[in-house]
Amino acid sequence: MTPEKRRSFFSLLFVTAMDNFGYRIVFAMFAPLLLSPVYHFVPENTSLLVRTFYIALLFAAYPLTQFFGAPLLGDIADRAGRKKALYITIFGVIIGFVISGIACFFTNLSLLVFSRFFTGFFAGNLGICLSAIADLSPSEKIRSRNFGIVTVVWGFTWNLAILAGGYLSDPTKSPYFSPALPFWITAFVTLLSLVALARYYFETHETKVRHPFNLIKGIHNIQHVLKIKKIRPYFLILLLWTLGWGMTIQWFGTFSILKYGATQEAISWGLLIQGCFWMLGGSVFNPLLLRKYNSRQIATMSFFCAMLILFTLFFYKTYFLFCFIYSTAAIFSSLAFSNTMNLVSIHAPEDLQGKIMGLSQSMMAMGFVIRSISGAFISNINPIWFFPIAGTYLLVNFLILFFQKGKNPKLVKYHEK
Repeated sequence: MTPEKRRSFFSLLFVTAMDNFGYRIVFAMFAPLLLSPVYHFVPENTSLLVRTFYIALLFAAYPLTQFFGAPLLGDIADRAGRKKALYITIFGVIIGFVISGIACFFTNLSLLVFSRFFTGFFAGNLGICLSAIADLSPSEKIRSRNFGIVTVVWGFTWNLAILAGGYLSDPTKSPYFSPALPFWITAFVTLLSLVALARYYFETHETKVRHPFNLIKGIHNIQHVLKIKKIRPYFLILLLWTLGWGMTIQWFGTFSILKYGATQEAISWGLLIQGCFWMLGGSVFNPLLLRKYNSRQIATMSFFCAMLILFTLFFYKTYFLFCFIYSTAAIFSSLAFSNTMNLVSIHAPEDLQGKIMGLSQSMMAMGFVIRSISGAFISNINPIWFFPIAGTYLLVNFLILFFQKGKNPKLVKYHEK
């Protein structure tokens, strides 16, 4: 990889890191905000059903508008280039995080929900960044390796986000801490990613095709996905991965409080351990496995192993053992995600990478919405069902890949300079 491409790659990693940081920072925050008596976002006599509904709404708001925004931004990336599209997304999320901070400062739940809707619409960074990384990685092995690096960056920023969200939002730790502080910090570091993009990223996509914009492109593109035979299974796999693994992540805090009586600090440490194992999957195991296996084989094995672990989680009586065993599943989930994204990318036409990767984000966003709503009902019935249901989704993914015929398409070999 040339120095210019290397600088572009690292600037994209930084943008992806800040995007992931901004999304994940709320995972250790929202459950305590609505369930803990320390905060006053809802009246004290509010029922558990209503509280979990609000948690679900806060989680669902972001991906709901992302479902519509990601394909539109992906189309902008194909039309006007990756860099201009990233400028739009970054400016939008900065404004969104500022509004979230204001909502937390004034303890305004309605404004906080609005801010999540607003931020989600502009949160199309992942699809655009993956498109640009695909532009820089023309072979399957190089592309899968680079997507694996993205998962490592996700794991690292996950840990930072959990620490920031879990500690900096807790006023019992320091009088200077509050739920607004993590959002102020996120807005600032996202601004830094804009500076990195402007200085180090060179445009990787030559714009050729011009199409009119469509504000309801999310629905139209889902219809379009169902007609693309080669990538149809992988979009379904991404949806089910989001429903499965994503459900366990999103409702980890709520489950930990309801079953184990975990504190906000304990939840933060549990998620932190999970993030470390996720990084291990992308940084150590993925490069080793790619020496011998292709992306489809790695994803198939990973879905099977993660599924088995999730099915055993209801046996564990102590919070520590539960967290440790659950975290081992993060290794396989990391492998499954990065290699599934690689399969989506290598089956997509080169001139439609932005659109296809935007579609992949739409499918994940759809999963985010469904798991938020369904999770609220599950938590009120019996939270232990989170993990068997999540494991079932991953089992379906394993079966799809296991029985799928054909091989990966042959790509032009790429030799690094």
